[in-house]
Amino acid sequence: MLYRVLRQSIPATFRLYLGVVFLIYGGVKIVFGQFGEPSPGALELKGEGFVAVWSFFGYSRPYELFVGWGEVIAALLIMIPRTSTFGALCYLPIAVNVMMVNYFYNIGVQDLSTLLTVMCLVLLWVDRKKLLPLLSRKEDHA
Repeated sequence: MLYRVLRQSIPATFRLYLGVVFLIYGGVKIVFGQFGEPSPGALELKGEGFVAVWSFFGYSRPYELFVGWGEVIAALLIMIPRTSTFGALCYLPIAVNVMMVNYFYNIGVQDLSTLLTVMCLVLLWVDRKKLLPLLSRKEDHA
């Protein structure tokens, strides 16, 4: 019985946590703009990965909106039980991209972005039986 409870409650908790985090980050990008306007000469800074990355992302408001809506849509899909597997598939590339930017440019929230990525991978592992038919190749011999 405990196994069944954990098997159901852990993925549900992961889905809710991932969804809330991306709703917050995506919502901030859409409503307020997370990155802000780039400062003059910010891209010329050497050794300042954080400033350069934030300036780069803030340079294009349409790109920021694109990323924000991607996060919001993935968040909503992952929180709805019926669409949670598809939501996790949408969530994973966004989470991996955020994690890699955080590591490669020393943004400073590597632990959170790694946790989000691992939690998403766990959800996909739990739903692997739903995903395996997508990976198997059946040839039609008609």
